[in-house]
Amino acid sequence: MKTLPISIALSSVLLVNACSTEEAAVTTPPALGAVIAAVDGQVIYEPMLQHYARSRAQKEVDQLTPEEREGLLGELIQLRLLATAAQSEDFLTDDEFVAELELQRLQLIARRMIGTYLDQNPVTEAELQQAYAENSEQLAGTQYRARHILVEAESEAADIIQQLDEGADFQELARTRSTGPSGPNGGDLGWITADRMVPPFATAVRGMEVGTYSAAPVQTRFGWHVILLEEKSDARAPELDAIRGDITNLVEQQKVQQYLEQLQSQASIIEE
Repeated sequence: MKTLPISIALSSVLLVNACSTEEAAVTTPPALGAVIAAVDGQVIYEPMLQHYARSRAQKEVDQLTPEEREGLLGELIQLRLLATAAQSEDFLTDDEFVAELELQRLQLIARRMIGTYLDQNPVTEAELQQAYAENSEQLAGTQYRARHILVEAESEAADIIQQLDEGADFQELARTRSTGPSGPNGGDLGWITADRMVPPFATAVRGMEVGTYSAAPVQTRFGWHVILLEEKSDARAPELDAIRGDITNLVEQQKVQQYLEQLQSQASIIEE
């Protein structure tokens, strides 16, 4: 049987994911199916090659050419050789190494559990439609042209709103009273999207009608704002079918997060 040089085999090990690293464990796992090779009594099972082919070559075993199968099996044999040789080394009982193996085990189990949970709780069409509607503004790339007046105290912002109610000019107030860098330009922020605004500012702008200013002062970490929404531009969002994969991924992430929160609420967790 042809085998790869050790240097190439080591490079191959670095290319596969954490799941494959665990296949280099020191002890022989329980019977996993048909035995396809043995190295000094340490066996390699058919399912190990199946998994290795998916992670290493992105193919199923039955899609491999005879040469590819032989090459991958050769790499597995080399993994077994290295694992056997490691039995006499001190690092196998090193706390850091043992912790790394345990972390990889947990990651493998967690990935499989997430996949199982999503298989049991698939994304529904209703969930896709809801997520699409909730993110339609971002998908559409809605832009806002706004001005603002930034001051340090809420009372100052309230006084400015009162002056605007009495007919004062927004740009003039911005030039004379705003502490922000846009003040000299009449508070002009230009065209911006909501994701470029700090959350309270974005929330306020989304709720405003074009041509109106904020009825109450808006607080952010920068201070207190009075906002004028001058224009709004709505680009058309892509159809759901065009981004179905992205929306499905988004909903799956939300479902997994909710599942984790549920597990956490039911568990007894002690941090030390």
